[in-house]
Amino acid sequence: MTRGKTLEDSELLRLLKAAIERGDVDVRLDTRRQHHIDSPLYREGDSSLWLYGSIGAVLASLYFFGWKIALAVMAVAAAFMTLVVRRFVAARMRRRFRAELLEKPEDFRKAWRLKGIGFCHKASGELCESPDGLWKSFVLNRCAAPSTDAQPTT
Repeated sequence: MTRGKTLEDSELLRLLKAAIERGDVDVRLDTRRQHHIDSPLYREGDSSLWLYGSIGAVLASLYFFGWKIALAVMAVAAAFMTLVVRRFVAARMRRRFRAELLEKPEDFRKAWRLKGIGFCHKASGELCESPDGLWKSFVLNRCAAPSTDAQPTT
């Protein structure tokens, strides 16, 4: 690879993915900031099914057992949504980042426009964060393997 050649986004993402897999670059994903309808990482169904189930449980307990039990079920459902479902959704978003986002340049560009994605080059400590960070320059400067096609000197 020569420095003068411009690379396509898909090639840059391949270099970034390889650097992440080698352990040269650390991904910092703030799932709360990417928890947005426009983010390709977020799927509404990840948390909606849990919410609908919780609403159903509260309504069923209200109908069959009364408002006191329904209030207790609502408190348990709220705690469950806060403590378990948020972690579940965040884990799915991290998995989706590694499996899908680095493979699809158009989705990566959409996600980069939102805050919540960061890359840290471990050796230098350089940090590149969305949306203001220049991720292409970061990849070229920190993730590209050294060129092996050196010109012979005579």
